[in-house]
Formats: sequence, C-alpha cells, structure tokens
Amino acid sequence: MARTVTPKLSYAKEKFIRIRSAASESRGVRYGYVSLLNRFERNVGDCHTGSLRAHHLEDFWYGEGGLSDTCQSQTLGKYRNDMKQFLAFVHRREWNAYTADLLLDGIREKSTRVNRNRYRMTRAELRALLAAAEDPRDRALVCFVACTGVRISEALGMRMRDVSFTKSELYVYLPKTKQEVTYPLASDLEACLREWLTAYATQVGKLGKGFFLFPTYHGRTFAKGGGWTPAGLYNPVHPIPQPRIVLAPIAERAGIELEEGDGWHTVRRSFARILYDDCVSMGHDAALRIVQAALNHASVQTTERYLGLDLERQQFHKLIKGNAFLTKDLDAGKLVTLDEWRVGRG
Repeated sequence: MARTVTPKLSYAKEKFIRIRSAASESRGVRYGYVSLLNRFERNVGDCHTGSLRAHHLEDFWYGEGGLSDTCQSQTLGKYRNDMKQFLAFVHRREWNAYTADLLLDGIREKSTRVNRNRYRMTRAELRALLAAAEDPRDRALVCFVACTGVRISEALGMRMRDVSFTKSELYVYLPKTKQEVTYPLASDLEACLREWLTAYATQVGKLGKGFFLFPTYHGRTFAKGGGWTPAGLYNPVHPIPQPRIVLAPIAERAGIELEEGDGWHTVRRSFARILYDDCVSMGHDAALRIVQAALNHASVQTTERYLGLDLERQQFHKLIKGNAFLTKDLDAGKLVTLDEWRVGRG
C-alpha cells in the first residue's frame, strides 16, 4: 500500500495560524503562535508533519538551545498548551498518527491553569494594594479590576466614553466574545476613578472621549528645534503596554508575595471568590451562576476553577471517604451488626 505524503511543517503552521487568527481578534494570539512555531520549525527543520515524534518535542524543550534555556516554568507551561493545540490540529487532519498528548508526554511543564489551587486575595489585601499604589492611575486600575473582575486586557481597552457616572455604568468590550457588556459602577470604584480623572485632566487638559482610560507614559524623546521632551507625562492615545510591571511593585510595597504565575488574574480570581462568598452568605441559591455571569464565562466549570471549588471538593472527599456518615452521630460502643440485631429481636 502506498504511503500517504503529509504536508510540510511550514504549510501546516501557516494554515493553523490563519485559522486561529480568524477565530480571535487579538493580535497577541497570532504573535504567540507565530513566535513559537517559527522557533520549532528552525529547531526541527521543515520536515513532513507525519514524521514528527515525541523526541522532536523533547529536544525542542530540553535540548541544547531549547526553550528551557531561555524560558521560565510558567512560560513553558503556556508554550506546552499552545503546542498541544497545534499538534491536535495536525492530528485531526490525519497528518500525524500520534495524538498531541502522546507527542507531549515527555514535557514536564503543564499549564498553570490545571491542577493548582491559585492564590486569591481577601478584601483586606485588595485594600492594601490600593493603599500601596502611589500613582492615582495605578490605584484606579487596581480598583477597576478588583471591583469588576474584568481581564486586564479588557480594562486597558477602556476609553473615556466607556464610563458613565450619571448612569453608574461601565461599558466593557470583550474581545473573546466580540460583545460589549455593561458593568455596574461600585461607589468605591467611582471615587477612585474621579480622583484619577482629576489628576489626568490636570496634566493633559480636557479629556477626549477617545482617550484611553488608563494611558501609558510619554517616553523621553528629542524634540524639534533641539532639546528633549519631558518624560513621565501621560500619553492618552496609548494604553499601558506592560501591565505586569505596574502590579509587581505595588504588591511588594503592600507586603503581598505573588508567586510565579500570579498577577492581574489573581485580582480577577479574588473578585470572583469574594462575590461568590457574598452571594452564599446572602442566601442566593444561584451563587455560582451569578459569578459566572459576572466573569462572562461560557462554562460553569471554568467559574468553579476560578473560585477554587476544586479544593472544597477535595475537602468533601476527605470528610466522607472511609468515615461513617449515617451513623456518625451514634456512640460507636453501642453499634451492633444487623445479624446481632435480628437475634436480639428473635
């Protein structure tokens, strides 16, 4: 029987990236796949996809000059997840007989989304973050994510026209679902935003509707006619480019230790858990559904993972497994077997 010729890696890579890019509006999605798969192609060569084996992936990860030489564990976990999607794409088209899980079996790093009880802050810790933010812009950004639970990318996409103080509403565009969602404006967030916008307007003048709500700073550049422009002024037409750099020093000043993988999503998870606990304490039967709606999750399982309910499920197993349940309230010394009970009756 003739052997089926599979396409080259370069062809599979371009087709996969084109399909993924069409499914997402985020330029970061395309860039992430292009960067990883181009590096993979340089490592293994433009071979036929059908010839890919597990040792190619292991060499790419752990061999000389591999990913592990230049990337942290968290990044390697993300790369593993991205590579798994590409390999699954190849397998679905029958370009390789091996599944993505088999090809990646030797890769140690897993996505940080899986099997980990992530850190969630308390209300007191979130207030400590606000107090430690010296810049009113950064304080407003922390408060914004803590009071809405939006993703940091969604917060940074906000513009002045997306805030309505008269209606106490926020209008947030969600790239994942390509929808605009209305969020309620909490009173403490309103106070924080008003403080920030006052400082913002003092520096740049009248705030245009198209100005970014959380702008970056102007860099120090050479001005026409000689001399340098002053650095540190807000640039209203560009959002903050690297938000992780904003949060890390704030957390350090607040005395909050963020582990590898913790960041703005930690604030989002903290909002979710606080909201869930509030709903439960108020007697809402649909507490989980309320949080799912607030986070705009399509799957309730994703919401459970955000809330850390997997940990509670483990505690449930520990409570029940191997222990009495119906007879837990009885004195063990007074228990009799069913046969003994029948003899006693006879």
